[in-house]
Amino acid sequence: MSFMDKFKLAAQEVGKKATEAGKRFQETATVATRQMQESAKNANISSPLPDTNAAEDLKKAAHLLSGFVDKEENEAGFDNIIPPEILRKARGLAIYTVVKAGFIVSARGGSGVVVVKNQDNQWSAPSFIATGGVGFGALAGADITDIILVLMTDEAVETTFTQAVNTTSIYSYTKSKGLFAGVSFEGTVLLERKEANAAFYGRAISAAEILRTMPQPPEALELYTVIEKGLSREL
Repeated sequence: MSFMDKFKLAAQEVGKKATEAGKRFQETATVATRQMQESAKNANISSPLPDTNAAEDLKKAAHLLSGFVDKEENEAGFDNIIPPEILRKARGLAIYTVVKAGFIVSARGGSGVVVVKNQDNQWSAPSFIATGGVGFGALAGADITDIILVLMTDEAVETTFTQAVNTTSIYSYTKSKGLFAGVSFEGTVLLERKEANAAFYGRAISAAEILRTMPQPPEALELYTVIEKGLSREL
């Protein structure tokens, strides 16, 4: 057998082993994903993993937000309820869930939606988002946190996708299950999920165009209903 034949056989064997290792990793990641989804469901927290069906992400966002505007849905009672006056003054809402793994440095990411208040004082169509550094693997012992960022100024809305979150013009509300007591928003970046937006709206479209020009989609009706419930709630 020539050197080249031996080399080809060795390369094929390496490729075969790499493929098998990749399959094992994928199987492990799939199991971890399912476990995370189930853990989030059992803890009454939205999964941080984006759904393959964007409409399902809107349902998750509505459920998530209801836990911050409805006392009956909030385990902490009024202590973690968004006051109606804050919602009335809000220029936008970022609604998402993040996961943080304790054994990987800076391993934090998640997904959700953003809606903003337009000039006619109506809530915009939703843009799908992810937090910076999204990457999911084996996440045993992870912390899962539901987060609402209430954007209080037009500047906060305009810079949502262009720079790190500026906490001076934002109110944050969180509900966490896991090992970590607190969540820091310094350095958090919200990213457009361009593929999810394109799939949902039927074409390539920027977050700015969605938030400023697109009509409210019927799939987001539940989310708008929850927002209105929060606005009309009596103290």
